[in-house]
Amino acid sequence: MSKFIVKESDLRKIVREQLRKRFNLSEQVTTKTDNKEIKPRCVSGNVIPLSDIVGHSKDFSDYSRSIKKRSGGINGMIDTLDILKTIRLHPDIHDGGEHLSYSLMNHLNKFRNKNYFDETNNGCINAMDKVIELYKENEHGEELVKDIEKVLKHQDPTPRAKEYLKRCLTLIKEK
Repeated sequence: MSKFIVKESDLRKIVREQLRKRFNLSEQVTTKTDNKEIKPRCVSGNVIPLSDIVGHSKDFSDYSRSIKKRSGGINGMIDTLDILKTIRLHPDIHDGGEHLSYSLMNHLNKFRNKNYFDETNNGCINAMDKVIELYKENEHGEELVKDIEKVLKHQDPTPRAKEYLKRCLTLIKEK
C-alpha cells in the first residue's frame, strides 16, 4: 500500500477549483486584518484636546434674564440638561427648550468621528467615549443617556425639542 502526502494548501486549492467549476462561485479574499477591530488613530485632524471636552468651569454667560449657563464641554451639557429638566420653572424660555436642545445636539455632533489621546494609557480612544465617561464622573451628571431620557419623559419640552434630543441619543449611541 502506497502512501500519498498532500499539503493542506494544495488540498484547499483543489477544493476551491472544484467548487468554482461546479457551482460557478466567485471567491472573496479575506485577510487577517478583516478580523481585527479597527483601532482609532490619533492624527492632528481628528483629535480633540481634553480642555475642549471638559469646557470652562467658570465662564458663565447669560442665557436669558434669569438664567446663566456655561457654554461648551461637559459643563455646558450639564447646565443645558439641568435647564431642560426644570424648564417649567423658567418663564423666560418661550421656545419650549428648542434652542437648548438644538445647541446640545450641535455640541455633541462636534465629538462625532473625533478621537482623544489618553496620556494615562498612551493610546487613542473615541472622543464620545471620553465625553460619556467624564459626564458620569461629574458631580452633577448621572449618565448622559439617562439624563437625556429624563428630559424626553417631561411634558414641557416641545415636540421639536424632543426630536433634537432623540438625535442627541443617536449621536451618542453611534460612537
